[in-house]
Amino acid sequence: EEQVWNYLCGKINNDYGVAGLMGNLYAESGLNPKNLENLCERRLKEAGRAYCTDTEYTSAVDAGKISREEFLHPFPGKQYGYGLAQWTSTGRKAGLYDLAKSKGASIGDLEMQLEFLTKELAASYKGVLSALKTAVSVKAASDKVLTGFERPKDQSETMKNRRAGYGQKYYDKYAASG
Repeated sequence: EEQVWNYLCGKINNDYGVAGLMGNLYAESGLNPKNLENLCERRLKEAGRAYCTDTEYTSAVDAGKISREEFLHPFPGKQYGYGLAQWTSTGRKAGLYDLAKSKGASIGDLEMQLEFLTKELAASYKGVLSALKTAVSVKAASDKVLTGFERPKDQSETMKNRRAGYGQKYYDKYAASG
């Protein structure tokens, strides 16, 4: 968690923005870069696959036992989240996969995922990145990440408050001590 905070501070340079982003990443993955969406884990297990945990799945992708296509669609016509931000859509997951392979890094490598996250924000989510860099509260930053970057089905006020609360914990822990 401290590594994530420090990396993102170097890229965003705003404690509110970093905390708001981290609260959303925590909600998505528990800040676990090897996190495979729980529903996918369950379906892999039901299908009798040998790789149905975060660690086994990550190792299988790294070893080439899971192809790029299977990583993008573990089951035909289905998409599931993976990594810190629970990248789900084909284009976003393909970018993560391609960066990992080009760097010779594990698909679950924290530094590589942070690099991908910040590149993705800078290239495709400029409004979200700008909001993070200029945020004046954790809640404002968190809400922008929730509605403009993560975009889960549940974007209710309850969900916004929950994610902002996660972010506030990081702000209180790291910004106050910084």
